[in-house]
Amino acid sequence: MKNIDLSFSQAAIVMPMEYRSLRFIVVGAGGTGSFVISAIARLMFELKESQAKPIEMLIVDPDVVESGNIPRSNFCAAEVGRFKAQTLAERITLAWGLECQYANELFDAEHHLWVFSGGFRPMTVIVGCVDNHLARRDIHLAVDKYSGYRSSEAPELWWIDGGNSRSSGQVLLGSNTRKSKPERYFTGTSLCHSLPAPSIVHPDLLDAEKSVKSGDLERLSCPDRIRLGEQSLNINQRVAIEIAEMLSEMFLTRSLRRFVSYFDLETGTSRSLYCTPDQIKSAISQKK
Repeated sequence: MKNIDLSFSQAAIVMPMEYRSLRFIVVGAGGTGSFVISAIARLMFELKESQAKPIEMLIVDPDVVESGNIPRSNFCAAEVGRFKAQTLAERITLAWGLECQYANELFDAEHHLWVFSGGFRPMTVIVGCVDNHLARRDIHLAVDKYSGYRSSEAPELWWIDGGNSRSSGQVLLGSNTRKSKPERYFTGTSLCHSLPAPSIVHPDLLDAEKSVKSGDLERLSCPDRIRLGEQSLNINQRVAIEIAEMLSEMFLTRSLRRFVSYFDLETGTSRSLYCTPDQIKSAISQKK
């Protein structure tokens, strides 16, 4: 007889600290980022209506739209040649009337966490939509530097990271770049005030990718990979939906009970790790 998994029902709710203002910094406006930005805009609109608190988004990406980005990314032919970050920020501002800034440059922690915020510290969520270990290292270092380590208190800075391979992907949410005892992430048994950062759950995110394909394949563009079956056409949208849903549950419905989600489009399967001391302990202690 199989044991019934009660992890979800026993999981604590992720409860961020009370905040006066909320800020999303989306790093990467490509395949995943361009879709998640629209989803976050809808979340911002709902939060603005229900909470009446200042809320804004900053989009950071140095690249311009290329013809090869269509249809894998959320751009159209008329936008080819324009900066991705600026294009999406202007679109969000016009469509939703929301505060949306952009930076047509690489992510810089001090500049984008401090200067762009006007020198104050709102509740901040860095949304990582990057596809390389160097960019994730920069985000990791930002969280490491600006979070602080009073583990008994809820953090002001969170990091949610989305990544994918050909037809599978993962989304990881966290805040603390140093390992703590699992019980220190919780307030009692029902509330989870902080979580291990994505880089703690998956240290391999910060390592140079190991090539599993030939050198020629590694140099192919994303559109070419799609045509060759090496990149699912819909994988980025699925990652974006998973990110948006976790953020919605965290800030809008206050019902988030998981900190990691994995999925596979080919097999149609998915699984999550829930906010319990046992599952956090397992996540940060397993060999990667």
